[in-house]
Amino acid sequence: MSLHVRTLWLAPLLCLSLILTGCGFQLRDQANLAPELSQLTLSLGPGSQDFNRDLRIALAQAGIKIIDAEPSETLRELKTNPLTAEDTVLARASDNDVTQVERRLSLTYFIRDEEGKALWGPRTISTSLMLNNQDAEQSLKAAYNAEQMSRAGQQLADELVYDLRFASF
Repeated sequence: MSLHVRTLWLAPLLCLSLILTGCGFQLRDQANLAPELSQLTLSLGPGSQDFNRDLRIALAQAGIKIIDAEPSETLRELKTNPLTAEDTVLARASDNDVTQVERRLSLTYFIRDEEGKALWGPRTISTSLMLNNQDAEQSLKAAYNAEQMSRAGQQLADELVYDLRFASF
């Protein structure tokens, strides 16, 4: 009887795996980047030191070596414009205080050659997050928003690295 029960569980699992494989589903892995992007120099826009740190970490995790030098024929430059944030009020309390905000972070970046000519870009990436409890005590609100912005910065850095996998030269 236990062999019959195992077979009942195995058959649907096998069918599901065949369907997923047949449709081309793959788990997202590290970015396969163009060889020209194996080494980059960075020119990061002002505004968010946390995002700049997160971007350096994401690039290193993707196998991109950051070189502190001027761009050359073999060394490309990743230039980012300043990070922009746009807020949309989603909810208000009965006393008209804002309780929920959607914040959209966006960033424009370029891959440039030694002459400053854009080889890839301008490309804009963005992410959005919900900020709740906006009517809480000021210190609590500030701490919550800082934590959420840190998470959004990490996500934006990962999206930039993911977007780089589509770069073609």
